[in-house]
Amino acid sequence: MKKISITILGILTLSVGTLLLFINNQSIEPLSACENNEELKVYCNFMNPEDLALTPDGNFLIVAEFGGMAPLVEMTAGKLSFFNIKNKTRDKANIAFGKNEWGSDDCARDPSIPFGPHGIDLVQRDDGKLQLAVVSHYPNESIEMFELVDKNGWMLEWKGCIDVDGQYYFNDVSLDRSGNFYASHMFESDFSLLSALWNVFAKSDTGLVIKWTQNNKFEELKYTAGSFPNGIALDEKNNNLIVNYNLGDKTVLFNLNSKQPLGVYEHNSPDNVIIKDGFAWVTNHDHSVIESLGCGEAVNCTLPFSVNKLSLFDLSLIDSYKFQSKNMGVGTVGLPHNESLWIGSYHSDRLAEGSLSNSE
Repeated sequence: MKKISITILGILTLSVGTLLLFINNQSIEPLSACENNEELKVYCNFMNPEDLALTPDGNFLIVAEFGGMAPLVEMTAGKLSFFNIKNKTRDKANIAFGKNEWGSDDCARDPSIPFGPHGIDLVQRDDGKLQLAVVSHYPNESIEMFELVDKNGWMLEWKGCIDVDGQYYFNDVSLDRSGNFYASHMFESDFSLLSALWNVFAKSDTGLVIKWTQNNKFEELKYTAGSFPNGIALDEKNNNLIVNYNLGDKTVLFNLNSKQPLGVYEHNSPDNVIIKDGFAWVTNHDHSVIESLGCGEAVNCTLPFSVNKLSLFDLSLIDSYKFQSKNMGVGTVGLPHNESLWIGSYHSDRLAEGSLSNSE
């Protein structure tokens, strides 16, 4: 059996090497303009708007502009910004630094060093305050906590952080109303591109969900182990947790009491998930990992994706919104609001707006 396993690994490694050589000779055509088309309106001058949250007044999107994450791509800083839905304008977030009230005592932040945002989540706490959690990869691995406040306009006040550098490598985060969170630990820090390609075939467990409570305790939820846990969303009302497994090609709904799955939605490469209007909105990459390698240095990775509206009770499919993405990067998040579907991307200089009337 050992010889067979080594042989299979050797064949797959050779196949991956051949594919990489092929992909290196392919390229995505660059976009020359910021133009709308029949399926998407686009708004430019962003840096990889990977994840989105909606302000309580429904007038602004909080945008996590993604710099990158080692070891798969070069690590760089990103930024947080606000997008005015009415005026269609982007402004860098105004961030003030307050006391460390919502993080751990052993975590501090130098205000002069930029953040590296990835997944974000916004909740109204039991005390009425608005808490934003941000997965940050820069300059090291942490969860950054902010209060969203309205002072003649929305701004963020830093309220603490949780240092997980060398311990976990998070992708997305979901808060409960008391300030605890669940986060998706994708893989160990030595995870390589070759390992990612291997898992396209093997779909072996690379990570799991971590729960953090405000006494600074981490709990590893072993029953959530899977291949590249990605987007995550807590349905606190029903005590359920939705987890996307990007390389596992499935979304799973777990009950946190029974620790059992209540439903599974199988679809290629799920990325982020949003709970809104009584449904789960899961964005899937409708292309292969191999195709995405062809994006290379292109600013916009124009590959197809879909946003799928699922039942919160069993993840059965309600509606599907499919996009060819000829004027946009590949979608990573879809947030429905006022008959529009707001779409972000990990590989794009633009935010997109689709229509909720165009489901299939």
